[in-house]
Amino acid sequence: MTAITGLRRQSLLRQSSGYVELAELLLDTDKPTPPAAQKLLLRALGLLEELPEPTRSKPAAKFLEGEALRALGRWQEAIVPLSIVAAESPQRLESWLGIGWCLKRLGRLNEAIAVLEKGLVASPKQPILHYNLACYYSLDGNAQAAVDHLTRAIAVDGRFRALIEVERDFDPIRTDPRFLQATHASV
Repeated sequence: MTAITGLRRQSLLRQSSGYVELAELLLDTDKPTPPAAQKLLLRALGLLEELPEPTRSKPAAKFLEGEALRALGRWQEAIVPLSIVAAESPQRLESWLGIGWCLKRLGRLNEAIAVLEKGLVASPKQPILHYNLACYYSLDGNAQAAVDHLTRAIAVDGRFRALIEVERDFDPIRTDPRFLQATHASV
């Protein structure tokens, strides 16, 4: 009986993960969640509710819950499970990114920056954390911090350079000489 219960738990987690992944394929950043994606995300949340404790409270399940809520635009609610993941599995950088993403959309940019800075303590060599911090610092008007983090992101992974031109978060500092020098851009 225990093996079946364990298999069922794994099946629920896999199914929920699949629904979240499928829904994310339908999402367009900063646009409302389409009905088809909403249906998939709500199904994922329903499957997670079927999980018995303590499985439902473990980081794997909490991460899926947080991602589903985030994708549904329920940002304040998403912060709770993502924070649990960040506390219990601090090296899981997706939780830090998700919390920051939600806080940014809630207009709490300073908190988003603080969360990503904590994420860097747990995973200091992750270029995506530096890149997102560069975006948030740019939006906050702190060109020097934005350039510092952007430079670190590019130093670790040069593919981030290709995103700079289309990243709207850099618009506030796009003409700043420090940004231009760091990105080799021209006005």
